[in-house]
Amino acid sequence: MRAGFRFLVLASAALACGRPSELRLEPADGGSDGGQAIRVIGSDFLGHGPAVVYVGMRSARAVVIEDDHHISLKTPEAESFGAVDVRIDFGDGTSRVMPQAFTYREVEGKPLRPVYFKPGAVPVPSAE
Repeated sequence: MRAGFRFLVLASAALACGRPSELRLEPADGGSDGGQAIRVIGSDFLGHGPAVVYVGMRSARAVVIEDDHHISLKTPEAESFGAVDVRIDFGDGTSRVMPQAFTYREVEGKPLRPVYFKPGAVPVPSAE
């Protein structure tokens, strides 16, 4: 085996092992009223400290890092219908983003509660 080709094969294998795998959600949709149990499936979840998962602009509840390949959570209420980004922020500063990964469906009889912002404050749903 030629030295250049051997280096290329070894370098490709090292890069593939060092990179986290693609992330996916199961299921990838749920009701706008929140509380949907979902799992994030991927890799490299351990060793980064605790995780906060955002579904759209709101943080998920009951976030549990089950093992290096699974995180379970319950979705928050939706701020809008349709697809939203899902972001995982770990305690060590590592962040992973899944663009437009979760889709909120309208639930009959459950209107959306608006989110109000104040500069420098954390967004919260209105009490109305």
